[in-house]
Amino acid sequence: MTKLLRRLGISVLMIFLVAALTFFLIRLMPGNPYEVMYHQLLMKGMSQQQAMDQVRSIMNAIPNQPVLIQFVEWLGQLLHGNMGTSIQETGVPVTELVLNALPWTLVTVSLGLVISFFIGILLGVWSASRRNSWVSGLIDNVGSIAHAIPAYVTAVALLYLFNVVWHVFPSSGAYGIMETPGLNIPFLLSFLYHIVLPVGTYVLTGFGSWELAMKSTTITVINDDFMMAARLRGLPREKQMRYLGWNSILPLFTSFMLSLGAMFGGSVFIEGTYAFPGIGNLFATAINSRDYPVIQGCFLLTTTTIIVANVIADFAYSKLDPRIQA
Repeated sequence: MTKLLRRLGISVLMIFLVAALTFFLIRLMPGNPYEVMYHQLLMKGMSQQQAMDQVRSIMNAIPNQPVLIQFVEWLGQLLHGNMGTSIQETGVPVTELVLNALPWTLVTVSLGLVISFFIGILLGVWSASRRNSWVSGLIDNVGSIAHAIPAYVTAVALLYLFNVVWHVFPSSGAYGIMETPGLNIPFLLSFLYHIVLPVGTYVLTGFGSWELAMKSTTITVINDDFMMAARLRGLPREKQMRYLGWNSILPLFTSFMLSLGAMFGGSVFIEGTYAFPGIGNLFATAINSRDYPVIQGCFLLTTTTIIVANVIADFAYSKLDPRIQA
């Protein structure tokens, strides 16, 4: 219990430090939300005077206080569960924007992560058990290439092939414009149809790293004493493979948990390519418009989930492997 409380205390301190650092650093970015808003209004056809008047009305509604005072007030609001309001989406709470975008990201990224993880694990064990065959070399090379290609390149390639060339899947959005979001069959089918390319991108860019890591740990475990004893006892190959797979997957458990935590941040490049209304797209839009409260909210969500996932992974790993003490 003492160790758990100490870890929780350190985690809270880390979250506070990251939140504070983020609050001040984003305000050092060139430009400010009002300049961006002014140029956006001009692009919409407003005259310079009309755009200036609208920006000034928004600026006057927000108290112009020193940054340190703003931070103290933001921290006080945060302790009450309020992350502030968006500057671009005037008056809309940041919490509402984040909660609206979060479900889309959780479904797509979790599906992509789980599928890529299991594909990588199975290929890694298979490749390690037959590491002298040409198929093993082919799997490793494909995994290495898939892992090395940037996510946005894979996303653009899939979009070009399956939308421009073959017209199989839609290019953007999370569901059809004629569908009403909710627990109804047409919407769910439309949603599954729209997430094929984003999920496929996550799988293609993710399975390679899991495969290579799993193969490395499997080769190490395959020469351990308990595996030698299993072979000498004449255990069936299927049972040997179960022992091998379970003990090889343990070192990847922490990485998987951290990936689960990081998925709350979405993927800026993938969601941006497919115009998918997730956290990554919201984050990118907030950065481009210098919407400080939304940027802080996205950073805080990602930081918190990664740190919490790390704590859970440490204590869960000690239970899965008694040799490790949390």
